[in-house]
Amino acid sequence: MTTVNNSTHVDTLIITVGTRQIGWRCQDGVIRSFGADGNIGYPTHITQLYAELGIERGTHQEGEKTYPWSGKDLGQRYYEHCKEWLGGDFSQVELLLDKTVITAGIQQGLKHIILWGTDQPETVSWFHRRLDTIWLAELMAGKIKSLFPDIRVDIHAPKISANNGDAIRQELELLVLKEALNAFSPSKNQEFVLWIQNKGCAPAVASGVEICAAALVRQCQVFNASPDEPQEFFSSLENGLVTANHSPSFQLIPMGEYFWSLERLRIISAWERGDFVEAQLWLKVHQNRHSLLYKLAGFLARYSNWESNPDFFRKLGEWLNSNDVSKAVDVQQIQAWNTQLAKMQANDLTKLWESTIIIDLSLQRENYTSAFIQFTQILEQLLYMQSEAQNWMVKNGIGSRNNDPSLSELMQGWCQYKRFNQDSQWSKLLYDIRQKRNQVIHKGISITLREIRHLWANNNFPVTFPETPEIIKNLMMAVLKEISPPPSLNQLLMRSLYEWGLNYLKNAS
Repeated sequence: MTTVNNSTHVDTLIITVGTRQIGWRCQDGVIRSFGADGNIGYPTHITQLYAELGIERGTHQEGEKTYPWSGKDLGQRYYEHCKEWLGGDFSQVELLLDKTVITAGIQQGLKHIILWGTDQPETVSWFHRRLDTIWLAELMAGKIKSLFPDIRVDIHAPKISANNGDAIRQELELLVLKEALNAFSPSKNQEFVLWIQNKGCAPAVASGVEICAAALVRQCQVFNASPDEPQEFFSSLENGLVTANHSPSFQLIPMGEYFWSLERLRIISAWERGDFVEAQLWLKVHQNRHSLLYKLAGFLARYSNWESNPDFFRKLGEWLNSNDVSKAVDVQQIQAWNTQLAKMQANDLTKLWESTIIIDLSLQRENYTSAFIQFTQILEQLLYMQSEAQNWMVKNGIGSRNNDPSLSELMQGWCQYKRFNQDSQWSKLLYDIRQKRNQVIHKGISITLREIRHLWANNNFPVTFPETPEIIKNLMMAVLKEISPPPSLNQLLMRSLYEWGLNYLKNAS
């Protein structure tokens, strides 16, 4: 799992409140944690916090069992202490886990914090309810508002068992996440960004928040803001007292990372089929790691839609010479790409041969009618370029140089230039291609792979059986090469970028 800290802004932060979340700076300067109760090697901070208020720690009787007062009771007493005795002063509350997360969020435009606390129903044993965090959430809210008075802080503490995963997820789906999205709809130019921090709380709550947040990754950007553990949770002072330590930093983990292993296979499939719009859709949530591929998919999507205008070439050139590309691609390859890009812009014939990749991609997507029409379009353009370059339309007295020749005239002129009579297989093939194209366009019919193959087979061209997209592509390319010898197909820019992207995907971890 890769961790990043490059989220540019955040709208809402959801924190699941656990007993480790906060501490209290006592009169002796020691920070005592509301989650340290003398167990698992922790100091007896809870008992000491009761003593700080001048209260002897009591117990709660439930049936025949007795439980010591704990986080819920202690949190309520300290909240009332802040409100009633300190006049609303929460300065002694310490945000042990979340201060760095909240501070960074504020610097990136954080507007809203939702604190999820637990307040379990009375049907749950007091053994569990004594650790509820509703009052710790109130203490956190008071501290946050004292530090950042302009931020909105909401507390959500439903009457749900902390172990009821289904109820927790339902509550999250219907209330908390819906509230977060509705409260701050994304602007036209900026996507909604949600951070979650679910360390230190009840496992079912942490899991529920993570699952619900992950479900949102297609609607907005979602990050898990995970506080780093201090080297020691507690350290001893010179006087022998033990103080709690703050989390020193945090990591932002894009929630989309959890799906990369599965979605990478889907992206590869879409890439191989030439469906770059789909590939870019899957890549959207993985831009933190694969922005290079996301942008390349966008260029290939535009190109496969025949959008090779000056703006396209300008932006593609900027991408080829970007820092991201230079970090992932060797210098020789970048130079070769730039050379081919310059040729595409300067030479119409090179540009046309570059576009033959669109035929390949349509065949791979099994869009055979589209592939056939694209083939005939490129064929007509090649014939026209050759007629202009070699002037064989005028030499053979076909049409007028001042008029745009039809496809029929171009085919006739080329056959005469090549000295093919009307009974030659090339003349017949071109005639059948034109007739089939007219049927597709004029009558709106489709064409199958087998029907395309028959155009060649019926005119005595050697055709391998059975028909496959690769075989049909080779038949089409053979015709185009006969009209105009191509540059090296392996050196064409768009094919090279397509292959590079596919190899990148297959090797990405």
